[in-house]
Amino acid sequence: MDILNYMLLIEYDGTDFLGWQTQRKGRTVQSEIECAIQHVTGQSKIRLIGSGRTDSGVHARGQVANVRLATNLTTEKLRLAINSQINEDVRIHEIKVVPEDFHARNSAQERRYSYHITQGSSVLGRQYTWSLKHSLNLDMLIECSKYFRGTHDFVGFSKANVDVNSTVCHVSTSRWEFDSRDAIYHVGANRFLHHMVRYLVGTMVEVARGRYTTVQIREQLMEKGGALTVFRAPAQGLVLEDVQYPAHAT
Repeated sequence: MDILNYMLLIEYDGTDFLGWQTQRKGRTVQSEIECAIQHVTGQSKIRLIGSGRTDSGVHARGQVANVRLATNLTTEKLRLAINSQINEDVRIHEIKVVPEDFHARNSAQERRYSYHITQGSSVLGRQYTWSLKHSLNLDMLIECSKYFRGTHDFVGFSKANVDVNSTVCHVSTSRWEFDSRDAIYHVGANRFLHHMVRYLVGTMVEVARGRYTTVQIREQLMEKGGALTVFRAPAQGLVLEDVQYPAHAT
């Protein structure tokens, strides 16, 4: 059998996962899918490459991964077989054969996230939204979101990581959507730094509460990390919506 490169489209509820990446202890999305693939194919060494790492408690509607396999199963039978071996809080929605050089992380052009906020308590949505008891100045949220569009150094809105060579990202989308009590932040970029979306949202909320000014946000961005203490929004409101690739890549 030939070894082929397969792309997987994955959805998961991150509530009971310690994130995407395999760890020594604890349940992760990557390790659960890899174990399922091993069981289905009989292959002992499986390396599932994700488009990016999501933290503990973060959800995904459109995570993408690739893996090289030798199997006689059709892509649909492979998908059904893997899904039969994993819990219901993670699902493979699509599997297809892609070019040999496709790499879920390195081939990606853009990643898109949403962050969900509810103004007021939310019992049913507490695992999927950040519930805020205080009111927000929605105009300030809109104003802040505009500053992040374009190419900037986001070192001041990220967790330090010595393994990252560059902290410059190009943000193509940064906007808020409002509906009744809910506020949803949509952001798309060629790459994201560690905790970047959560820091952006958390700090914008601080402005919308009147604790920071828009001037301080701009200074934090332009000065590549000023004196401002950025605030990190909780994980449960964040969703990886989709990952975009060049047409020729897939």
